[in-house]
Amino acid sequence: MLKCRNCGRKLTKFNKEFCPYCGIKNPIEDFTDSSDTTQAIDKIKEEQLVFNEKSYRNYTIFSIFLGLFSVDLFYLGFKTLGLIRLLINFGIWLISFLTIFLINNNLLIISIFVPLGILYLLYLIYGLFKLLKRNHIKDKNGVYLK
Repeated sequence: MLKCRNCGRKLTKFNKEFCPYCGIKNPIEDFTDSSDTTQAIDKIKEEQLVFNEKSYRNYTIFSIFLGLFSVDLFYLGFKTLGLIRLLINFGIWLISFLTIFLINNNLLIISIFVPLGILYLLYLIYGLFKLLKRNHIKDKNGVYLK
């Protein structure tokens, strides 16, 4: 914002020869063509964000009930990340299953379902946390969920 050095009123860059208010010659010393860019940039409002057809509610439901199988990540389009998480979950289940099964061979049903139950409980808590937090999440293309 340019101001006259004599009267202090706002000037445009076209008034560098004389001030239209007080008439002084060369009212702006060391004229540089600059502007305040913070005034020109509007803040992004939530209505202006581009939203996807995929919904946040479906994402949290997938995360709560099918997060064990990485369906929430596949829903967002993160195929490799979903596959990695699926393999990690399978590895944790396999290690837990073998540990319980090797301790006592008679507990086959318990050795199958206890690790799955613990993993499911963790993803249930994780999904409920996402549901309560309700922050903006983007899919693989960088578009927000509606």
